[in-house]
Amino acid sequence: MKILLSHRFFWPDTAPYALMLRAMGDALADAGHEVHVLASVPSYRNGSDIPAAPRRERLGALDIRRAWVFGDEKRNPLRRLANVVLYCWALFATVLRLRPDVVTASTFPPVVAAWTASIAARLAGARFIYHMQDIHPEVSVHSGGRLGRGMPMRIMRWLDNQTLRRSDAIVVLSQDMASTLAHRGLGPLPIHIINNFSLDLFGETESPPEGLRKSSGRRRVIFAGNLGRFQNLPQLAEGVSRLFGDFPDLELFFLGDGTALPALKQRWGDHPQVGFGPFLPFAQAKTLIAEADVGLVSLEKNLFRVAYPSKIASYLAQGVPVLALVESDSGIAAQIGQDRLGATAPVDDPDAVAEALRTLLLTEHDPRPHLLDWVAREAVAEALLPRWLSLVDTLAVPHQPRRP
Repeated sequence: MKILLSHRFFWPDTAPYALMLRAMGDALADAGHEVHVLASVPSYRNGSDIPAAPRRERLGALDIRRAWVFGDEKRNPLRRLANVVLYCWALFATVLRLRPDVVTASTFPPVVAAWTASIAARLAGARFIYHMQDIHPEVSVHSGGRLGRGMPMRIMRWLDNQTLRRSDAIVVLSQDMASTLAHRGLGPLPIHIINNFSLDLFGETESPPEGLRKSSGRRRVIFAGNLGRFQNLPQLAEGVSRLFGDFPDLELFFLGDGTALPALKQRWGDHPQVGFGPFLPFAQAKTLIAEADVGLVSLEKNLFRVAYPSKIASYLAQGVPVLALVESDSGIAAQIGQDRLGATAPVDDPDAVAEALRTLLLTEHDPRPHLLDWVAREAVAEALLPRWLSLVDTLAVPHQPRRP
C-alpha cells in the first residue's frame, strides 16, 4: 500500500515524535509498503540548533517531503499561526496529489493538522489513522490554558469530533485516554491502544558535555525534557529538596528548557544540590539519564486522562526507576505499581514526594535488570511496531472516494 505519514516534525528534527515516525516509516517500508512522509523543514529548535535537511530527499526507502515554514516561531505568535496555515495547506495538497491508501496524522499542530488530513483523506479515498499523542482541547481544559474555555474550546472540540468520526483508526497511548474519548458521547469509535516506544533508536549515542556528567559519589534524580508550566515542577522540586538534609549526596538535576526554567533557576539556581543542563538531543541525553538513580515525571491534576508522558519509557529504557507525580487512580500509577517500575506520589503533596523518593533511594537491590527486561517486553520498537503493522494491514482496501 501507499502510505503517507505526516507530522510537523520529522528526523533530523529532535522532537520525540520526529524520531518515532522515522522508525515507523522504516518498519512499514520493510514490510513492503510504499512510504511517504510529509513534515516541515527542521524547525523544532531555534537558531543554530536547527539541523539542515533538504526540502525533498530519499531516506532509505522513505520518500520525504518538507514544507517550508518560518523559523524561530516560539517567540512569535504570528509566525506560529502562519506556520500552522503553511503546514496544513501543504498537508492537504500532498494528500490530494499523492492519493495514498492510508494517511496518518498526529496532534501537532493540535486539532487542525488531523482535521485537515482527515478531510483530504476522505476526498482522496484514503483510510485515515488519527495518532493521538494527547487529547485537545481537554489538555487546555485541565491545564487552565486559554483554549480550554469558552468559544475556542467549543470550536476545537467540534472540529476534533469531526476528525474522530472520519477516522478509520484512532490510536491512543493509554486506557485513560481511551476513556476520555468515550466520554465525548460520539458512540463507538475505532480506538486502539498502542503506547509510544522508547526513543533509544538507530543505535545512536553521543557523548554529552563533560560538565553535565554525574559526579562520583553523587546520587542524582533527573527530570529530563520540557520544563513546562503545566508539569507542577515547583512542587516536585520542593518534595525532593526535603531529603537534601538526610541525603547530602543527593542531587536534583533538570535537563531541558521551557517556560518554567526561569522560575526554577530563580528559586534553586544557587543551591549546591540542584543542577541544570540545557536541552540536548536524545543521543546525548540518554547517557545522562542512564547515570541517574531516579527519573522524575510530573503532571498537573487530571492530565493523565489526556496524555501519557513519553519520558517514562525513556527513563526505563536506560534502567532508571521512575518517580511519578500522578493521581493514584490513574493507569500510570497502576502500571508503575503492578509492574514494579518505581514509585508514585500525589501531585500536590511534597511530603509524599519526599517519602516515595526516600523509598527508592533506600532500595538495596539493583532495579536495572528488572526494568530492562520489562522494557524489552513492553516498550521497545521491536515489541510495539508489529502492532502498527497489523493495524495498517487491517485497513487495506481499494480506493473509494467518499464524502468529507
